[in-house]
Amino acid sequence: MSRTLLVLGLSFLSGCSTVQDWMGSNEPSETRGLIQEVPDGPPLISSVDIAALPEPEAKPEPLSRYGNPESYLVDDVTYKVKPVRLGFEETGIASWYGRKFHGRLTSSGESFDMFQFTAAHKTMPIPAWIRVTNLENDKSLVVRVNDRGPFKEGRVLDLSWAAAERLGFSENGTVEVSYEVLMVPTANSSLIANPLAKVPQSVFQVAAVSTEDRAQKLASQIRSAIPREQASVRVESNGSGLFRVQVLPKLDLRVESAIYEKLVILGWSPQKSIMK
Repeated sequence: MSRTLLVLGLSFLSGCSTVQDWMGSNEPSETRGLIQEVPDGPPLISSVDIAALPEPEAKPEPLSRYGNPESYLVDDVTYKVKPVRLGFEETGIASWYGRKFHGRLTSSGESFDMFQFTAAHKTMPIPAWIRVTNLENDKSLVVRVNDRGPFKEGRVLDLSWAAAERLGFSENGTVEVSYEVLMVPTANSSLIANPLAKVPQSVFQVAAVSTEDRAQKLASQIRSAIPREQASVRVESNGSGLFRVQVLPKLDLRVESAIYEKLVILGWSPQKSIMK
């Protein structure tokens, strides 16, 4: 079970950079030491039935802002991120990683979730979608590539624990696999990133007033100006005498942008937050 290094880099960076150049060294040395001592492996207690999880569907996504530098350096080896064609196939050794890295950032800037079907690749633009086949048992699975690695010679993929479990090799460290590229990232920034994750609900706070009556009147004015199918408007009390007027747009980036612009046109200065 090897592990990828975190490769966070703006996609427009050129030239060769090191992981340290992108990340900086803000993490205290004693913390880094503790992280390295945590053993990797499967979850200590698994509440997820991996066999029952639906196989993900490959979907078009925008190129990640992070993890796609022109090149990067790991252990004195330079890796170049390069385009890959649909249908490209490769055979090699795959490893997997699990609880040691659960919740930590991947190279794409997303949190690693060992219970999702994901993978790491050294040079493929991310995020990408591939179908992986275990050549020892012919089991196959669609996974999303959102990380960098593995950085051991001869290995082509580092899979999440869930993917390894589903493919039937989580009891082993490595297995020979083949994979086929199903989908590569595009330049369309309006696409929803990471369809494996639940899309968070955005909340635009428009005003905070001292009376509920005033708040409800403001909410009614906004409702009359915004299509009901695009957003809802609510009044929330903070329990300390303030009533907040908030707009909740539909879970669509284009709709969210349109709602924000509409509120600005109406004369408001909406403050965006994410519903927990």
